[in-house]
Amino acid sequence: MSLSVGTALRDGWTTFRRTPWTFVFFALFAFVLSTVVDLLPGFAGIIVSTLVELWATVGLIRGAWLGLNGERPSFGDLVKINGPAIWRLFSRQFLLTVLLGVICATAAVLAVTAADAGELAQSIYWRMQVIDPYNTEAINRLITEIQDLAFAFGRSPVAILVLLIGAVMAIYIQVNQTFLGFLAVVKGLGPIPTLREGFRTVQGQWWKVFGLLAMQLAIILLGLIAFGFGLLAAIPVVMCSTASAYRQLFGADDATGLLTGS
Repeated sequence: MSLSVGTALRDGWTTFRRTPWTFVFFALFAFVLSTVVDLLPGFAGIIVSTLVELWATVGLIRGAWLGLNGERPSFGDLVKINGPAIWRLFSRQFLLTVLLGVICATAAVLAVTAADAGELAQSIYWRMQVIDPYNTEAINRLITEIQDLAFAFGRSPVAILVLLIGAVMAIYIQVNQTFLGFLAVVKGLGPIPTLREGFRTVQGQWWKVFGLLAMQLAIILLGLIAFGFGLLAAIPVVMCSTASAYRQLFGADDATGLLTGS
């Protein structure tokens, strides 16, 4: 199976245009709800905010899937809560985050070691833990130390090489896992099989998927330029185009019963 970026983008726009206000109102509702729960203090706020983001993602996936089936998803279709789908999405995203975190942390530690900037990096770390966002002097001191760290990296070719390798690896993995959400929610594979399926299928289409992501980034930027309100349309269009690309590569089978479940 081969990916057509043009087809994915056209499908995404066509699907959004079929019921634009449903997608826009849901995106607005999810944004307002996320903003409200962000006001919750401490760890509870983090948990609730994460759940809202996962719920909204599952809702957009369901809406995109219905739209690509030729149906007109309703607001009720998007706001449905599907606990198992939310859990599958969380567990797969958590595994990907851990993998990327290990790569980035390893690259950072090796670069700091190569640049002989351990004390400076440690100072930045501890300063960030206790910094007061209203203390201008402390913020300026932190910015100065970050600049010093950047200069230290710049003086070390090995540190630069390590950072470049880490960045390339992270980008390569992220592109391969473009469809992780759909694989988790629609196909229902386990955490490790989900990542493996992404690598197996996407690596042969890597540059096309990268091109799709570049075009989707341009759509998001256009949404930001439109005073930010354009994001309410841009995000659903991007999700619908991702759904189209997924169906081109992985098929249109609703293996988990996403459309028939609650």
